[in-house]
Amino acid sequence: MSDRTAGPHRFWLETCGVDTHRRSADHARLDTPWNAFTPGKAALVCTLWTDHIVEILDPTIGRVRKFVKLGGKSRVWKGIAISHGNEARSNLEYAVAHKVPVFGYEAEPNLVALERGVRAVKHFHLDRAHQLKAWIGLRKVDLEERLKIEDAFRQKGIRDDIDSNTPATLFELVASTAPIPGSVKNAPALSEEEEDGPDDDAMEGNLSTDEYARLALPILVAHVLQQVDGVLVPMTYLELAQKLGRKNKHGAYWARGLGQVLGRVTRIIDSAAKSYAERPPYLTSIVVLSAGRNAGLPDKGVSGYWPGYDALPQADKQAKVGAEYIRILAFGSRWNEILRLAGVTPIPLPQPSDTNSAPTGGWAGGESQAHKDLKRFVLEHPETFGADVDWFSQEEYALRSGDELDVMFKSERLWIGVEVKSRTSDYFSGDYERGIYQVVKYKAVLEAQARIDHPRAAPEVRVLLALESQLPRDYRELAMTLGVTYLENLSEVMTKSVK
Repeated sequence: MSDRTAGPHRFWLETCGVDTHRRSADHARLDTPWNAFTPGKAALVCTLWTDHIVEILDPTIGRVRKFVKLGGKSRVWKGIAISHGNEARSNLEYAVAHKVPVFGYEAEPNLVALERGVRAVKHFHLDRAHQLKAWIGLRKVDLEERLKIEDAFRQKGIRDDIDSNTPATLFELVASTAPIPGSVKNAPALSEEEEDGPDDDAMEGNLSTDEYARLALPILVAHVLQQVDGVLVPMTYLELAQKLGRKNKHGAYWARGLGQVLGRVTRIIDSAAKSYAERPPYLTSIVVLSAGRNAGLPDKGVSGYWPGYDALPQADKQAKVGAEYIRILAFGSRWNEILRLAGVTPIPLPQPSDTNSAPTGGWAGGESQAHKDLKRFVLEHPETFGADVDWFSQEEYALRSGDELDVMFKSERLWIGVEVKSRTSDYFSGDYERGIYQVVKYKAVLEAQARIDHPRAAPEVRVLLALESQLPRDYRELAMTLGVTYLENLSEVMTKSVK
């Protein structure tokens, strides 16, 4: 099946080693947690009720974002719910304070129990694991005001029965930057590319693989054209199934067999591009697995397109995919020409507000307003980055390697470059890793330029990474090892500077 599920006993045992039947099956209701740490408190695993997740379109980045609230104290809790709730809140506070990765697995409520006023788990969706990013402080206030998050929760009918003295924490469902907890992640990943494909009797409707492929192609192109800030957020197989409206006979979105559909999409592109000047990048690589050891990477069909890919270490696979994403974004509006050649209606491109500005609503890597604001903040606050106000300063400073540095400050004795990463990078944390290596590269190039321009007394060169949000935990050690200095949580400083 494309949607693997498990009951609470198996789920908590496999993810956290918690045996909810340790006393007896009759005690399971008392011994089943709402959240739990994995061994050694390496991660916190939480229950995410499917009906308590809200989706909000963020117009700044042109993308739907998902949120939940966890850890609040309800005024209607009774009995065991009080102790479970207090324990869950304490665990969340510890995880946020100590930067322990927090994960949530979507859980389907038991509707019969729900009608009786009792919230019980029918089953967990093993392939719907999400890392959770906590929003607190000024950043949370700014986000809530901008996206009207409270209104979204009310519109979905989620009751506000939380004690104001112990409010819930707002979490966003984001791409995983840490290993998914427990042995569940080691179970066989979704086999979207099984050779036998989907069982026709299990599918709703009668669309063929070719028909699905011609529907999928513009969906993938539209997804690419919506990206901003050079960050390509991949799409999971299940998300593609949802966009295609592809369901099984039970009404659940059906991802199995999409590997064959994507293979057909690639052939359509290759056929259309025969009369084109260059071969397009590997578009279907943006569809990735959502769980398992290859979560965040394309499924096994990619090995037929990239010989030797299967033998690569995991980090090199991620680098290979990341490099292809840069090519896919750089192909930009040319994807519409491929659609025309394939006989598919082109995707409307975002229009600039005036003739002298670039589109900011996407267009395969266009610049978001958040990225512009962060660059402008850096340029106008040189003292924050070790420069003086009377130094030379410039945005989009061109390097002789053909790259561009977001902001450059120069004096006779010191050059300071700043590469910025806006909150857009939160949607694909690999962009933070790329930023670290960009700093290493730009520093080497600037040092070479300094030696050429000033052979007798080359100025000192520094390059910093400026982050609107927070550097993911997994990349902190990498930054330290490579000697990369970063300034994070600048959104809070930016908010204070405006007031």
